[in-house]
Amino acid sequence: MPEPESATTTKSDAIIAVERWNHHWGNRDLEGMKRVAADDFIQWHATVRKNLTKDEEFDMLVEALKVMQIRFKDIRLTAMTNDTVLMQCLGDIEIANAGARSDVPFAMVFNTRGQQITRCDEYMDGRSLPPIDFTPKD
Repeated sequence: MPEPESATTTKSDAIIAVERWNHHWGNRDLEGMKRVAADDFIQWHATVRKNLTKDEEFDMLVEALKVMQIRFKDIRLTAMTNDTVLMQCLGDIEIANAGARSDVPFAMVFNTRGQQITRCDEYMDGRSLPPIDFTPKD
């Protein structure tokens, strides 16, 4: 699947950044996601309930993707003020040796700067996931 266009007359930079992020996530291209994430990127996870730096986030994703698959679908992007995008979607999640769930509701709030993401706050009901410990080890 080709990467989304870099610029159009109808899409804001914020929407373009989130579309690129989702494109790379869909292809499990963590290097592509890193390029979309600003150097000062912060991720807040509903599962670990703490802010992760860019390096911490991608270290966790490397480990998580060894045992977990998430496919986001029915994605709705809403441009907000101040270069913020609300993403609402459903996720089909499969975790090795833990089970699978379909249609888990997710919401993510992306803050952007130009065509890069500076922050992502993720919201979902962790009780709807198969049981797994995502807590980063210190």
